[in-house]
Amino acid sequence: MKAPKYQWQPTTVEIAAAAGITPEQVERFDHNTSPFPTEWAPAVAAASLRSLNEYPGADYRTLRIAAAELNDLEPEQIAPGAGADELILLCGRAFLDRGDSAVAATPTYPLYEISTLQAGGVFQPVPAAAPDFDYPSDQMIRAARDADLVWVCTPSNPIGNVVAPDTVEALISATDGLVVVDAAYAEFAGADWSKQVENHHNLIVLRTLSKAFGLAGARVGYAMAHADLITAVDGVRPPGSISSISVDLAQAALGASTAMNKNVATTIAARNDLGVMLGSVGLRVLPSETNFLLCEVGPHAHDIARHLMEAGLVARKFPVDGPLRDYLRFTVRTQQAHNRLITELERCLP
Repeated sequence: MKAPKYQWQPTTVEIAAAAGITPEQVERFDHNTSPFPTEWAPAVAAASLRSLNEYPGADYRTLRIAAAELNDLEPEQIAPGAGADELILLCGRAFLDRGDSAVAATPTYPLYEISTLQAGGVFQPVPAAAPDFDYPSDQMIRAARDADLVWVCTPSNPIGNVVAPDTVEALISATDGLVVVDAAYAEFAGADWSKQVENHHNLIVLRTLSKAFGLAGARVGYAMAHADLITAVDGVRPPGSISSISVDLAQAALGASTAMNKNVATTIAARNDLGVMLGSVGLRVLPSETNFLLCEVGPHAHDIARHLMEAGLVARKFPVDGPLRDYLRFTVRTQQAHNRLITELERCLP
C-alpha cells in the first residue's frame, strides 16, 4: 500500500502572481508560523556562511546540549531533526515493523499516517466527533491497548485543543508500545514535558523551533526521551539533515527563551483578539491553546477560502470529503493582517 502524499499549499510567489499583487502583500494564515521576523538571524548566521564548504558536525552535540539545558535533561536524551516533521518520519522507521499498528485521534496532522504507512504499518484512526472534536479519550485508551505506537498531538493540529494530562498518562499506561507526543505547540499551552520524559520509558516527545521560536525556515526540531529510545532514533537518522546555518540559528534561539516567551505571550493575546473579531463576523471559533484558530464557516467554506486567496489571504481549508470540510483555520498574524482578513470576510460571507 502506497503512503498518501502530503499536500502542500501553493507558494507565496504563486499566490501573489494569481492575485496580481506582490509577494509581500500575501498573508499566510495557513502555515501556523510566527508573525515575528527574524531580524537577529543574519548576525548569527554570518559565521556559518564562511564555512559552507564543510559538513556540519555529524552528532550535533552542541545542539543537543542547548536543547537539553532548556529542558533540564541530559544531551543523551535529545535527538535533533530537520523539524518535527523529520522526527515523525524517523519514529515510524525506528519503532514500526511491517504489519504493526499505530493509532491516532482524527482529524489530525496527516504526517502520522504517512509515517506509519511508509514503515509498512497499519494506521488506525479514532475519530473525534463534530462539531467540537473533543479528544476521544476513552476510545483512544481502548485502541492503545493493542497498538504498537500511539500518536498524540497536543495541543492539537488542526483543532487547537489540548489532550488532558490524565489522558496522556492513561495512554502511556495502556500500551505496551510507544507513545509519541507531538508537542509542536507546547509553548502556547505552557506545557513542559521534561518530567514525563524522565518518568516514562515508552514516551517520546517531539519539539520544534518552527512555531514559538519563529524558525520555520531553518527546519530544526528535537525529540526528548530516555537514552535508549534516542539511540534508536539516531540509528535511522540521515547524516547531516540539519544545515550548519540552521544549527547556529537554533542554538541562538534556544538560548534566548526570554524573547521567545515574550513573543508567545503577545501571540496569545493577539489570538484572543482575533477570536473575538472572527466571532463578530459570524464564524464559530473553537477554543485554542495554539497560535491558530479553527472556525466553523459552513458549507461555503471552500468558496470563502477561494475569495480570500484571490485577495492574497491564505486560509487553511480541508478536504471536501473529510470532517473539516465546513471549517477554515487561521494563523495569528499582525493586527494589520487581522484587520485585512476581517474586511475581506465581511465582503464575502453570506
